[in-house]
Amino acid sequence: MDTSTATSAHSSVVVLERHTLQCANKNHYSDLSKVQLGPLDQLVAPFIPVAVVFVYEQSASTETIPVQHLQRALELLLDYYPLLTGRLHIATDGTYEVTSLGTGAELLVAQCSEHLDSFSSTQGRISLMDLPSGSNALFGPFDASLEGSCRDSLFTVQHTRFACGSVALGVRLRHINCDGHGFFQFMRDLAELYRGLQSGIPTLSHPPHFQPYMSDLEMTLDEKQAALAFRPSLLVVVPEILPSEAMTVPASKPPPPVIGRILRFSGAELEALKALATNPNEINTWVSTFEAISALLYQSVYRARLKYFENDPSAMSPPDFLTPVDFRGNRFPDLTTEYFPNALLCLYTSLSHEVLAHAPLWQIAKHLHDLMRNEVPDAQHLKGTLRWITAQPNKRRIRSGFRYGNGSIMVSQWAKFGMYEGTDFEDGQKPILVSTPFTPISLVDGLAYTLPTEMQGKTGGDKRAIDVNLALSSTIWEILEHDEQLKRFSSSWTSYNAQT
Repeated sequence: MDTSTATSAHSSVVVLERHTLQCANKNHYSDLSKVQLGPLDQLVAPFIPVAVVFVYEQSASTETIPVQHLQRALELLLDYYPLLTGRLHIATDGTYEVTSLGTGAELLVAQCSEHLDSFSSTQGRISLMDLPSGSNALFGPFDASLEGSCRDSLFTVQHTRFACGSVALGVRLRHINCDGHGFFQFMRDLAELYRGLQSGIPTLSHPPHFQPYMSDLEMTLDEKQAALAFRPSLLVVVPEILPSEAMTVPASKPPPPVIGRILRFSGAELEALKALATNPNEINTWVSTFEAISALLYQSVYRARLKYFENDPSAMSPPDFLTPVDFRGNRFPDLTTEYFPNALLCLYTSLSHEVLAHAPLWQIAKHLHDLMRNEVPDAQHLKGTLRWITAQPNKRRIRSGFRYGNGSIMVSQWAKFGMYEGTDFEDGQKPILVSTPFTPISLVDGLAYTLPTEMQGKTGGDKRAIDVNLALSSTIWEILEHDEQLKRFSSSWTSYNAQT
């Protein structure tokens, strides 16, 4: 245990202790020298984390989540997820591997000098933006460099106790190890083991599947050639640029900062939005809440960018739209709901200027609805795609066909994860807030997440409400503030002064 004291960027939070976490039973990794990650894991940049903060109010009768109990539950949890005690290694062909199992994960113990309610709004609402440093002070340090990605732990949790006794858990996993579904499964497993400590040494009722799919696939030369001849619908291989060919063109001026805001959509606003986003010319047609929100963001952000670039439209990149699709369960039975590693591929599309600028919202929503139902690869195509990834001689050259730029938008559906369910460490005590922070890595122009609100952790309230965490260039926000269509359906916006 390291007892050195480090003060966060927000002076009210101080890290008091650091603990290295190991499996409770070292036999769980003693026969593993290294584990190669799967082809779907290869599609994630090594520096991207999945980071979520869970906030729990002080219990009236007992101490909330004592550190000793949490540490014991974490050690038991690592018995089921031994890869998280290792370190990332990137092979010469770009393949991700986890080596040095047993090096350990990390638990930080911190203290906040303020009461939790001092970070509440006047309506008593706990907002991500109001927490210390927009909740960033509630997480351990993070080095996004390639060196840091290979040196630092794959899993870090910071336990922060507020002056009132309430607790925040800032949990960070590497995205190369899991996606959002896997992350919340991991947290529900942790909470189940913690609750089970009261009756001895607990076990999980539904153990995870942590072995990456197709990670052990071996192919002959002929099989590799056949795999490389396959043409995946969503991925491409980009040309290799040699260092001698690379040219750095200095920017004429630095780009505007990217700022994160949370847009609150009430249940009533969502119903009105879905009505506007539904085709009025067809009977028995429908769109999902996510499709309606995505269509609104796609059109509103495009129109704002169009106005900003009106003097030089060619300076705006193609208006591509991207969203991840989870292949667990019915889409691909080989990946069960307990599958922990990444199970995502990203769908993408692009609409014309005429549609985005002038068409009614329902036309955009219908296009996205059709995309998410008709353009998802089937199981045979997915298997061919995974074999194609595995056979690539240089996996660093694999890219999505999505064209990212200052005209694109990416929307991820976190509201479906049941983020508040099963994460009660004390029976019945749900977290009062579960959210993902804006960080220098997630402040990407055009990146949005749909999230359940803090109402999910309360009795009563608007359970249908949804938050959208949206990062955009400051210049685009200035225009969106006057967008009547967007403000009609999202009347509450909050922001934090963090920016890239």
